[in-house]
Amino acid sequence: MNTATKLASATLLAFGILAFAPAAMAADVPDLPVAAKPADQPVSAKSEGCTTVDGTKCFVDLHTGIHMAYVEVGPADGKPLILLHGLTDTARSWAPAMAALHAADPSLHIFALDQRGHGGSSMPSNAACMASPKACFAPALFAADVVSFMNEKGIAKTTLAGHSMGSIVAQVTALNRPERIEKIILLATTNSSKDNPVISEYVLKEPVMGAWKKALDAKGITNPEAVWNATPRDADPKADDWILKNWDVDPVADQAFVGSIVPDTAVTKMGTWIGATSALLEFDNTAALAKLTTPTLVLWGGQDAIFYFQPDQTGMLAALRTSKAPFVWKQYGTKLLPKSGFQENEIGHNVQWDAPQQVAGDIISFMNTGKPSADAYHADMTGGTVKIVTDAGKAVLITGN
Repeated sequence: MNTATKLASATLLAFGILAFAPAAMAADVPDLPVAAKPADQPVSAKSEGCTTVDGTKCFVDLHTGIHMAYVEVGPADGKPLILLHGLTDTARSWAPAMAALHAADPSLHIFALDQRGHGGSSMPSNAACMASPKACFAPALFAADVVSFMNEKGIAKTTLAGHSMGSIVAQVTALNRPERIEKIILLATTNSSKDNPVISEYVLKEPVMGAWKKALDAKGITNPEAVWNATPRDADPKADDWILKNWDVDPVADQAFVGSIVPDTAVTKMGTWIGATSALLEFDNTAALAKLTTPTLVLWGGQDAIFYFQPDQTGMLAALRTSKAPFVWKQYGTKLLPKSGFQENEIGHNVQWDAPQQVAGDIISFMNTGKPSADAYHADMTGGTVKIVTDAGKAVLITGN
């Protein structure tokens, strides 16, 4: 444990809501019978009322206890694809790429989930979660939710595409239940987020356990249940402004879209901010990846300011080389992270925000052929506008196994 993590741990304990006991790591849910489709079910997607994040979402009760929200497009008998968002995001994080996927291949049956404690999905209901949030946000529990969702929706096998935290969930799901996962696409991923300095210092220590904790204390929101259910807006009426300037930041993505993400982030409960972040700070999949057999595509943006080229991408590639999984690693963008340490003028951590059409194309290509496009993509911000430029046949690709 490094100094930053020790400080964060001490602060959490002082807050009285996180006991660092071993996390409950329920690796999976009982294998329930996959629901059969009624003979008269139409070919179009059954959940016609929840095809967009701007409309009403659909809900399903999972065997894991989560009341899960999701959106769905495509024919009910189409090849399934499940999209998993990152920390404090929702299904909205995939909206532009999901639309591009559906437009490029209308035969796909695509689901974008609000994961536990995010968006419209419920918080874990176990009372013990309030005393130890990280125990209820372990990646294995997110993975169990995915399998339970598949069971409820009658999906025997699927491809998973996950971004950031969602990519970690995809890894764990493929490791725990390889017979249920066709392929995995990992955007902005890592083999180990353990003691990640950005997550530890820039998220958990401040503002979560810093300014927001102090503000909640000042308002008398101090007992575990109250803190569990509080939101950044409860701590700071101007939380949306902070999130837009410091967390949901992406100079390459469509700014109206980035703005639409902020309200979802601002109402993500503190139990999720603390629990999911703390669990990520203990996650190391390096050894486990040796058992991976699922074909894997990694898409990484050159100005990723959270999961760097070193140690994250080099570590991921080394871990994949120990596995039996055929893999392809592809770089988006030609300009790497500048000295500022922030994404400035190139595709970064939010790859599917920055280049949704291109990501959709690579996902479809990988699903169909086991390979992404050989084309390279980079951002051109000349004149104050953003354009994603294609360099035919010039992609940086690393393959193995």
